[in-house]
Amino acid sequence: MKVLDKKYDYIIYPANLAGCVTAIQKSNEGAEVLLLNNYGFPGGEIAHSLCCHQFLDDDLMSGTTLEIYNQIVEERHGLFYRYQNQVVINPEVVKYALQYNLEQNKIDLLFHVIPFRLKEQSSLIQIHLSAKEGELVYSSKKIIDCSENFSLMKLLGIERKLIKANFNLFVSKSGNNGFNIDLSKDEDVIRHPSVEKFIQLFDLRFWVSLKIPVENDELFLENEAQKILNEYEIYLLTKGSRVQLIAPQTYRFYESGSLPDINDKIFHVNSLIKENLGIEYTLIKSSLIEKALKEKINQNVK
Repeated sequence: MKVLDKKYDYIIYPANLAGCVTAIQKSNEGAEVLLLNNYGFPGGEIAHSLCCHQFLDDDLMSGTTLEIYNQIVEERHGLFYRYQNQVVINPEVVKYALQYNLEQNKIDLLFHVIPFRLKEQSSLIQIHLSAKEGELVYSSKKIIDCSENFSLMKLLGIERKLIKANFNLFVSKSGNNGFNIDLSKDEDVIRHPSVEKFIQLFDLRFWVSLKIPVENDELFLENEAQKILNEYEIYLLTKGSRVQLIAPQTYRFYESGSLPDINDKIFHVNSLIKENLGIEYTLIKSSLIEKALKEKINQNVK
């Protein structure tokens, strides 16, 4: 076990959109911030679960969240689809935009780590991490859990319940230039019973979300997802289509028990906005969290 000497004002986990925006905001306030992530890139579920379909709200989106979204839009192929208040975002551009913004701010980054223990130590709280170097221990005045699956809350003993699960992917039509020019047959791609949601993109590919049953033991959820994916891949081949890109991880939506107050040493960002928004509201949720953090600062100043 290696205990690091540096003490932080905030340790934030993970590096999803809400985590990155929170880290940037706290750093801009002059705080010493450490941002943790289990993957080697930022982006959260948009990146590692391909939760690319997002709803927008011009009245709610602002601040750093809006700046990052505008950067994504300005990048070539930043959006795969847009209609009214819905978009499908390129996950690779999300990774790039978040990494760029993190590097422009004084934030310590530590990726490829998994938190497994929280322990109070005097006026600080320690977080124990599993890393390729072994066990690492960092200390902070506060820890903020920005995870969609209440990862750190689980370590505190707070119960969570799996509500739904989806496996997301991109589908390409075979034929000229990789696509079937007979658009009348496109609906064949989404007629499989496991397809819960789909969007046809600007380039005629499909973003598809498969529904994964959650009635069985959660330990076997990835096995069930793989089984459904295999069935869907075979189905696509019979329709002259193929899977182009699959998510590294199934998306899981949880509900949690009572969460700590934001004045505690560790809290979840849902305590700031008092609701558990679905993954398709990632941009809106990030903006609401950002606004709530600013309001809290202004209240403390007064």
